[in-house]
Amino acid sequence: MTVSHLERAIVEEEIKPNQSGSVRFQSSWWPAKCFREITLQPGEVVRVVRLDNITLIVEA
Repeated sequence: MTVSHLERAIVEEEIKPNQSGSVRFQSSWWPAKCFREITLQPGEVVRVVRLDNITLIVEA
């Protein structure tokens, strides 16, 4: 699967710096990480940066 950096996801489970949470992306739930020093809260819209195995890497 290829992911466009323009695609959006919605945080479902809190994502802390360098820890996994989950997002809703393309009608499915995915594990997700953010490598920035921020915490992403449920309901926030994030940008999908890339796919790492089965984990989406996201940014605010």
